[in-house]
Amino acid sequence: MSKTKPTKKKAAQGKARPAAPKTKKAVVSKKAKPAPAKKALSKKKPAPAKKPAPAAKKPVKKAAPAKALVKKPAAKPAPAKKAKPAPKPVKAAKAAPAKKPAAKPAPAARKPAAPAPKAAPAPAPARKAPAAPVKAAPPVKTAPAPAKAEAPVKPAPTPAPAPAVVAVAPAQPVVLPERKIISLPLPPPGPTKTGALFYDSHMHTPLCKHAWGEPEEYAEQALKAGLKGIIFTCHCPMPNGFWPTVRMSESEFDTYLALVQRAADAFKGRLDIRLGIESEYFPGYEDYISKLHQRADFHYVLGAVHWQAKEYLNKFETGTIENFRRIYFDHLAKSAETGLYDCLAHPDLVKNYHPDSWCFAIVKNTVATALDRIAATGVAMELNTSGLNKSYSEMNPGVEMLRMISERGIPVVLGSDSHRANRVGEHFVTALNNLTEAGFEKVSYFLNRQRIDLKISDVLASLKKAADHNA
Repeated sequence: MSKTKPTKKKAAQGKARPAAPKTKKAVVSKKAKPAPAKKALSKKKPAPAKKPAPAAKKPVKKAAPAKALVKKPAAKPAPAKKAKPAPKPVKAAKAAPAKKPAAKPAPAARKPAAPAPKAAPAPAPARKAPAAPVKAAPPVKTAPAPAKAEAPVKPAPTPAPAPAVVAVAPAQPVVLPERKIISLPLPPPGPTKTGALFYDSHMHTPLCKHAWGEPEEYAEQALKAGLKGIIFTCHCPMPNGFWPTVRMSESEFDTYLALVQRAADAFKGRLDIRLGIESEYFPGYEDYISKLHQRADFHYVLGAVHWQAKEYLNKFETGTIENFRRIYFDHLAKSAETGLYDCLAHPDLVKNYHPDSWCFAIVKNTVATALDRIAATGVAMELNTSGLNKSYSEMNPGVEMLRMISERGIPVVLGSDSHRANRVGEHFVTALNNLTEAGFEKVSYFLNRQRIDLKISDVLASLKKAADHNA
């Protein structure tokens, strides 16, 4: 609604200026129009306005609106001229509430003499109208919104319809292109001919600006590791320049989809390659992320809280180190509670924040509370093997937190978080053994955003058999 206020002010100024050419000095305004306009405002008698009328006819070629300014205050019939532009905003008003409120703009046209008082109820239906397209998120409905916002700006004499249409603007923060589909059928259940059964569900592409190797290179390594498939989960784009150095830009989103499709086509029949995304969680960006997830047919959406983002540190790095870690685990639980994600990536990543001071016992109660909240959502959690390559050399999460996850019945997905092709499937056997020690019997992956659970013993056997076959 902030855009509507300027339109009303412009309309008000447009009405105040018509009284300008009321003195004889208006004749001198043939050479300099702005000077007489300011002096004429101080005089109230409209009688001399009849003489400047012919003078205004000459500058018609340069400024057509000058005629309208002189003719409106000339006589009482001027209000009748205001009734002519009235039907223009009425058409725009009918276009805005296309579903039900179309009948309400009609009475506004019958009484053009007082459009201002009846304009107040107009914004009400306008606010309800955009609500529907936001929930349905269809690209067709959001596209015409800008056109409606421009139409009422032209008829300045009737400011009432303008706010009603401009109210559609909040529905435009994210432009949703057509839904992209990776055109591959789901693989049959069970192992492949080589015995492969499991997926690596976390890896990147060069578009994130800190990964190396083409998707096909990651696919080749997956075959050597004895995997049935892989899911690319590159860092999602974010608005307002949020941490741009570690993610694809908005303009590269379609390129990302094309890269995954290209690899999927190249390895069809040998390795199942699926589209996923590592989707940022940052308080206040939930609406953007929700719309982002509708832009493609993702098989897997991995949520991530990255404490090392400059924006995150600037906003939440307050108080002690332990307090910052508690904030992180609270946000981890909140990300699950949004319902936007299938799984939560590297859930104790914050132990790399001042790793020398990490002590799980200090934050154990905080972690327990967060895990209780996550368990209530049904969201899975990731065992990320790349933690062995970080400053605090331990998988994410560590063994003790992994036991707490097992006690709450939270499912676990394995991900290598590969930023180089040679790390696909890395340390998976160790990770599966860690799960067994923590009390797990099954491990999971996602296809079509549906969780698939497998026995850990079966996955271990399949990795060895498929790796031997592909050696």
